[in-house]
Amino acid sequence: MKFGILCNGTIFQQWQVETIKQLVDAGHSCSLLIVNANIVEHPGFRQKLLDYPYSKALYRVWFRFMVRPEAKKNVDVSGLFPVSDKISCLTTKKGYAEYFDKKDVERIKSDSLDFMLRFGFGIIKGEILDAAKYGVWSYHHDDDRKYRGVPTGFWEIMFGDPVNAAILQRLTNKLDSGVILRKAYFKTINHSWEANINNLFFGSTEWPLQVCTEIENGNTDFLSVTNLPGTAIYKLPGNLKMMRFLVRLALNRLIFQFRDLFLTEKWNVGIIPVPVEKILQPGTITIPEPIWLNINNKKSVYHADPFGIFKNGKFNIVCEEYDYRTAKGVLVSFQAEVQSTKIDKKSLALEKDYHLAFPYLIEYQGKSYCIPENSEGGNVDLYQFDLLGGKLFFEHTLIENLKAVDASLFNYNGFWWLFFTDRVSTNERLHIWYSTDFLGPYQPHANNPVKVDVRSSRPAGNPFLLDGKLLRPSQDCAIRSGNRITINEILRLSTTDFAEAEYAILCPSKGSTFAEGMHTFCVTDGAVIVDGKREVFIWQAFVRKLSTKFKKKFN
Repeated sequence: MKFGILCNGTIFQQWQVETIKQLVDAGHSCSLLIVNANIVEHPGFRQKLLDYPYSKALYRVWFRFMVRPEAKKNVDVSGLFPVSDKISCLTTKKGYAEYFDKKDVERIKSDSLDFMLRFGFGIIKGEILDAAKYGVWSYHHDDDRKYRGVPTGFWEIMFGDPVNAAILQRLTNKLDSGVILRKAYFKTINHSWEANINNLFFGSTEWPLQVCTEIENGNTDFLSVTNLPGTAIYKLPGNLKMMRFLVRLALNRLIFQFRDLFLTEKWNVGIIPVPVEKILQPGTITIPEPIWLNINNKKSVYHADPFGIFKNGKFNIVCEEYDYRTAKGVLVSFQAEVQSTKIDKKSLALEKDYHLAFPYLIEYQGKSYCIPENSEGGNVDLYQFDLLGGKLFFEHTLIENLKAVDASLFNYNGFWWLFFTDRVSTNERLHIWYSTDFLGPYQPHANNPVKVDVRSSRPAGNPFLLDGKLLRPSQDCAIRSGNRITINEILRLSTTDFAEAEYAILCPSKGSTFAEGMHTFCVTDGAVIVDGKREVFIWQAFVRKLSTKFKKKFN
């Protein structure tokens, strides 16, 4: 596809450069630079002093000297990527909007562009918005429903919002009511405004390429759905609000460091001995109190990520066993009976030199298999699960050199689908690979990552059918990892298309011993196997974290 760039010159920001490079590297061509030729008059020093917005001085000084996000670093793009042509355009200001001259619009139309990226100019309206086949695409790095205006990633921290959002939209003549091409939700990094900005901007660089891929694959329905924006418009903060923001930022940093050092996750495995259809319903629900299993009494050890198969009247369960003394997870197996807290035949199922977790179980042709979370090893490996001995035996490498996190495999509509998040952003970016055969070869979905949402991307259990709906458990990591579970309904799933919507939110049992989080929901015959956590102080974890912080400080 051919695209143009609306810009203010050859100086771009780092995230914009990465956006363009991804398009060019994929074979799309930058045919036209449309450069802003409007002359900006710079007043003299005396006039600057008279016109300076002193009511916002604290913000301006802080942002200029204290906040240096890598994403907004200036880069001269001269020669970085090929450009077929360049024109300079003057615009006419009418109210708050800029309008292009009719001759310039006709000149741009003559290039037969597929789309334009707005990386310059101000708010633009008029015929320029239809000068390319698919219009002008523009970013807004905040939630358009909640935080219209400026500054980016600021008000979420100010108001304690756990989630940031960003959009790529096709502009229309109605302000903030464009066509949403992409929208994603990121965790608010509330102890660092700089890191929050980087997360938003770098996390959205692949979106224009993904929209191009969808257009090429014929998935164009979203191109005509207009957006209804929120009502609130935010402006740069005054000095008083900026002081409140800095106090909140400092408190957030203290809380972050305190929680990181002194509060440690203690997980356990539980069984809800009722069918999933008696638990699930649309909306936000609190799960019934599980029967928590007595697996060990060591304070430094926890058990999480349980998967199980019900056979011969017993649950055959594999889960992660993590020891804070070694800072490494291994996989253990055991048997549990219905309505009992006791376990039998506990054994070490698999151990590597590196961390293992999320032992996803699946049955195929009468045999039981396991796909452990093996991202540190670098492959997606398949193991056979020996139910009698409780061991995992290597069977086959499904995908080499892929650092998949919490891989989940299931069969649907003639394909084997492998869902996972990546180690770049383990809680936000959902990927899909697929194959017509259980053992592969597997290939990536045409538009990975198919979803970016900290509230519902990372797998949390085995997908299952309920009342004709294909449902997929996922982790809601907006507040923190392992907070609660989102059940998604998969609406569309093909090699080129994917869409899902929230079906239910599952919260831990109130008053439970492990009521402070959950991140696994494994559906099995007549029951659901879950995990739950509480936060406690563990000496071994404290010493290890303190040592790590000192090394970072003085290295």
